[in-house]
Amino acid sequence: MKGITIHHRVSPMNKISKSQFSLCAAAALATAMAVSGCSKAPEADQAAQTAPAAAAPVAEAPDMTTPLTQEQAGAQYAITAEPVLVNNGETLRTVVSVTNTGKVAISSKGKLPVNLAISLVDPSGEMVARDFVRASLPAAGIAAGASADVITEVPAKDVVGKSLRFGLVQEAIVWFSDFNVATVDYGPLTACDDQGKPTICGKDGKPLQHVAQ
Repeated sequence: MKGITIHHRVSPMNKISKSQFSLCAAAALATAMAVSGCSKAPEADQAAQTAPAAAAPVAEAPDMTTPLTQEQAGAQYAITAEPVLVNNGETLRTVVSVTNTGKVAISSKGKLPVNLAISLVDPSGEMVARDFVRASLPAAGIAAGASADVITEVPAKDVVGKSLRFGLVQEAIVWFSDFNVATVDYGPLTACDDQGKPTICGKDGKPLQHVAQ
């Protein structure tokens, strides 16, 4: 018996469908590659998220060009820590927190600057040297309602037996105390010994700390 060979005839429509499928698959692959090429790598996204923001510009302190009125001026003071001795004990350094309770910003710039005055008073509270030393406010000034630390330095040899009085003054115009703004005092400062060496004691009677510059 002769074998029977069966020939399967491929329909032309099947050939066309396969060709169309191949073209569609190639197009889809090309699209996927294009999308993948345009996408950001995870590292790039992470770098963008962790990149530091640009620093905000520092506001310029206003120039003081007009006299302050009693309605505009106001302040509160606080000594943030015990004074210390620097410069081999020759200088007394004190940090004073100044809060501007007035209605306008103040600064040590301009033709009528505001400074922190350090005066000397005797044990009875009488003024000894009102214009003893001046300290400038921070470079950015102090906005209304804001606070800032002001570093003051005075000759140590001149403060023994006296107290320090701190208060704002608008140069050539007015002392804030003349507007009934209360000052703050520290003292009296006295001469004493620390392990056999002469030094200065604070208001609590203990030797002031010596610190490096």
